[in-house]
Amino acid sequence: AADAGDPRIPVTIISGFLGSGKTTLLKHLLENTEKLKIALIVNDMAELNIDAALVRKKQAEVSRMEGEDGKMVELDNGCICCSLRPNMVKEVKRLCAKKGRFDYIVVESSGICEPMPIAEAFTDDDDDDD
Repeated sequence: AADAGDPRIPVTIISGFLGSGKTTLLKHLLENTEKLKIALIVNDMAELNIDAALVRKKQAEVSRMEGEDGKMVELDNGCICCSLRPNMVKEVKRLCAKKGRFDYIVVESSGICEPMPIAEAFTDDDDDDD
């Protein structure tokens, strides 16, 4: 979790080839981080976000997640390293605006995404107040 005096929320970007275990890692995080309130952003190139469906199923299985909505954002039918990058940035800002609601944000990229443009989205200084 972030330092009490630091308003920023840590973000981890999970990337890798198709079938490399990104969704398995997300499911493991959901099962083994009882004390952290984690928000997820799950990206899939397909119109139907299979990874998000698998993670949503795991969320339902983990009792601490039940009854809590708004913890997962699905970004489908595009890539967060290019066409959906502005949407990802907007969703991260929206999640961060919910002060105290989340301790951590995890972004799972599609298996064909380039990780560098995603990471660079967090270093762009287009807003002075964020």
